[in-house]
Amino acid sequence: MSHQLSNRPGAVGLIVNPASGKDIRRLVTQGWVVTNHEKGATVRRLLRGLEAAGVEQVYYMPDNTGICAGAFSTLAETGPQGIPVEFPMTNRQEDSTTAAALMAAAGVSCIITLGGDGTNRAVFKGSGPDTPLLPISTGTNNVFPEFQEGTTAGYAAGLFAAGKIDLPAACWRSKVLKIKRAGVMVDLALVDLAVASDNFIGAKAIWDVSHLLELFLTRAQPWNIGLSAIGGALGNIPAEGSRGLHLVFGPGGRVVQAPVGPGLFAEVSIARKNELEIGVEVPLQFEQTVTLGFDGERDLVARPGDPLSVELSAAGPWVLDTRQALTAYKPE
Repeated sequence: MSHQLSNRPGAVGLIVNPASGKDIRRLVTQGWVVTNHEKGATVRRLLRGLEAAGVEQVYYMPDNTGICAGAFSTLAETGPQGIPVEFPMTNRQEDSTTAAALMAAAGVSCIITLGGDGTNRAVFKGSGPDTPLLPISTGTNNVFPEFQEGTTAGYAAGLFAAGKIDLPAACWRSKVLKIKRAGVMVDLALVDLAVASDNFIGAKAIWDVSHLLELFLTRAQPWNIGLSAIGGALGNIPAEGSRGLHLVFGPGGRVVQAPVGPGLFAEVSIARKNELEIGVEVPLQFEQTVTLGFDGERDLVARPGDPLSVELSAAGPWVLDTRQALTAYKPE
């Protein structure tokens, strides 16, 4: 059955990545495997929270495992109406981008995501800077999304969608790294951009930090895991604010130990550390072919002479913060 997207006050978007939490890092770390059954259970709890807040319609991204469709079918009598956004599926990351763009065009109040840093990067590419994201972690080494209970997350999203909490009270603005070629933006990263000595992409996930040449971070917090934990070992750069971090690796520098994966620590030698400022472009210069990893996943091969640069921007996603939103909510 075909559904035409239209502006629906109070509608919410829902994007679940069926592949998150299942990459190569399960083989090299002690990462938690998030099954599709658990994702479906989380979606059902989200829907109960949305229902309690009065949300009537949820646009969702279909997937070949039927996670969302199955959750809606179990709540068909009482829960919100589930409307799939229809487009030619590729079963690639780009599906999340396309679905998010359709949802934003439909005027959803926010988009709830189940996935990792990479999932949210793909969603933000489609949703743009004006549609808040409520990110729930189901991946590995996650920094942008958080582990949280679907019931209260759905309730917070529903109250926001219903206009019972305004944007400044419910959300905060995150930063983003813009990757430019000859001054034109070609890609982005929500948390980290890694330059590695590998000359081909191969398995996308970055787990061997001995190949790192440079690392750019929008945040560096010592309690997180993944590449940003390397910066966190040097101090705390909050997710909000106007600062970022640029690290250059090399022998003879300051050696730090960091949790780069679940149950996996590594030592790296930091030859140089610079703070990033909003709006300042940092040129990338290579003496060899390298790969660029965006939010933990290799996605671009670069060669000497490529006119690439990195800029820290304040125009990242609005993050709908469950704790912040529910604290701000004042029942009538």
